[in-house]
Amino acid sequence: MKFFQCLGAVALLAFSLTVHAQCDPEAVDFGGETWGLSPDGEETFFDTAYVELSYVDEVHLLVPSFASDVEPDTPLDAPIDSVVIVAVLLVDTISGDTLTFEEIGMEYVCNNLGDCTDPCTFLGGGQYCASFSGVPNQTGEYVLSMEVNVWATVFGFPLATPFSFDGFPFPILGESTNVGEALSFAPSLFPNPTSGSFTVMGAQGSDAALHSMDGRSIRQWPVLSNAEQVDVANLTEGIYFLTLTDQGAGEVIRLVVQR
Repeated sequence: MKFFQCLGAVALLAFSLTVHAQCDPEAVDFGGETWGLSPDGEETFFDTAYVELSYVDEVHLLVPSFASDVEPDTPLDAPIDSVVIVAVLLVDTISGDTLTFEEIGMEYVCNNLGDCTDPCTFLGGGQYCASFSGVPNQTGEYVLSMEVNVWATVFGFPLATPFSFDGFPFPILGESTNVGEALSFAPSLFPNPTSGSFTVMGAQGSDAALHSMDGRSIRQWPVLSNAEQVDVANLTEGIYFLTLTDQGAGEVIRLVVQR
């Protein structure tokens, strides 16, 4: 039996059609995955946002059928009834402040195809989406996290387990008049992956900031040359994000450190 928040699709036909216009749940191919978010923050990313410029993007969620797909070490592999989006938050990597989407001038609208009364309740074994939109009201080097509750039936009773998708770069850059400049700003780095150092190309005059997957600030510095070498020998193995900004233009590059 599905979680108590859900009703039949027939009773919610009009509602389903209204929400479905926001995004297409089948627009992303998750391949053989059973649980995941797209963009994944590793190979695909959210579009860069700009203050005072209308923003639209989408997030897609693949919901597994069993709890072991979320927590492999779970002692009881209960069937998942639903996953509920609780909040979308932005963490300022400079100040450490946490803001809601609404505080930054943004909103999210879910599409669950009318499967449940709450549009942000997604049934187990399904694929759904949410539209991100709004006009950002302040700049910042943010990382996005999406907080969800995973509902499973345990011995006939619904049990919610909190889960966080986090570490997704979500920079909000300067005013919309700088968008044209952003199109010509295309820095790169190599080697990637790296074991000790990397070189930033085409970013002279920009400001660089390196962050860990959880949004922790590692280092900030001005880029002084067109081929600037950066030492990361002291970093532990893992995934990091390099944010480069130059007069409102910006680029976020995923960096892999391997030993």
